This record gives sequence, C-alpha cells and structure tokens, in this order.
Amino acid sequence: MSKNYYRILVEHEIVRRYVLINSFDGALTVLGIIFAEFFAQISDPRSVIIPTIGAAIAMFISGLWGAYSAEHAEVKRSIREIESHMLKDLSDTSFSKAREGMAWIIGFVDGFSPLLVSLVVIFPFFLAALRFISMRVAYYSSLLLIGVVLFALGAFAGRIARESMVKHGLIMLFAGIVIGCVFLVLAFFNIL
Repeated sequence: MSKNYYRILVEHEIVRRYVLINSFDGALTVLGIIFAEFFAQISDPRSVIIPTIGAAIAMFISGLWGAYSAEHAEVKRSIREIESHMLKDLSDTSFSKAREGMAWIIGFVDGFSPLLVSLVVIFPFFLAALRFISMRVAYYSSLLLIGVVLFALGAFAGRIARESMVKHGLIMLFAGIVIGCVFLVLAFFNIL
C-alpha cells in the first residue's frame, strides 16, 4: 500500500467515520446472530458461521456499493460546481481522478470494515467446527471478542474526539450489553 493511501486511511475524517460506524454495525449484527443462535440452543457451528458470513457479505456489498454511489455522486456534484466557477472542464484532470479514487476508497472501507469484524468475532466457531473447542466455549469466546471489538471501537472514537478512551470504550460496550438484555427479556417471555 502506498504511503498516500495509508495516510488517507488514517487521517481522512470520512474514512475514519466509516470505519467506526460500519465496524460497529458489523459487531452488533453478529452479536444479534450469536445471541439468537445461543438462545435457540444451536449446537452446530455452521448454523452460526453461515448466517454470519451471509450477513457479512451482504454488509460488504451494501457498504461498498452504497458508500461508493453516495460519495461518487457528491464528488461529481462538487466537481461540477468547481467547473461552473472556473468555466473549465475538469473531467480528465488529476484533481477529478483523485476525488473519484477517494470515492472508491471510502466505498471499500465502508464495506470491508463490517466484513472484517464479522470474520474476526466468529473465529471461535471455526475452531468449534474443527472440534478444537466446544460450542459453549465458542459462544463465550465470540461474545468476549465482540466485547473487545466494541470497547476498542469506543476507544478509537475517544481518541478521535481527544476525550477519554476508556469512557468511550465503555459507552460502546454498553450497546452490546443492551442487546444482550433485550435477548434475555425475549428469552424470558419465551419469544425466542
């Protein structure tokens, strides 16, 4: 990866925002799947892996396509506005190509973030499928990984805001706890 693309990934405000938002969405989506499967007493790891990979691929394509389309439209609009002020066509300039390339980067980051998070947090179920660990251990390990990811995302948000990383980490972790409580209530009333 060139230094320029690395700098964009680390320093660009919109890219950071998409990493944070979509990693969070990926973690919470998988958390919902895992809780549903846990309370349904699913004992086959493939029953967790397959829907999670399906959801992760859907989030990847949705994020890539949706973010690229939105960013590309915004780039085209801003270029058209600049062209109208300059009275010059900027279609094949390095300026317009760089802006359009940024739309691709943002689309990729938007889609890849939840995909990566999803695959990381279900890794214990791959170990369970290979019979290295039990399903119970896979469930608990995956929940622990999701907690770590949520806390890390919150800490990242805290760092961006130049506020307490721990405070922001705990706030993000609280979202996972809320989802767990919702599933506990649903299980208590035999809705699950």
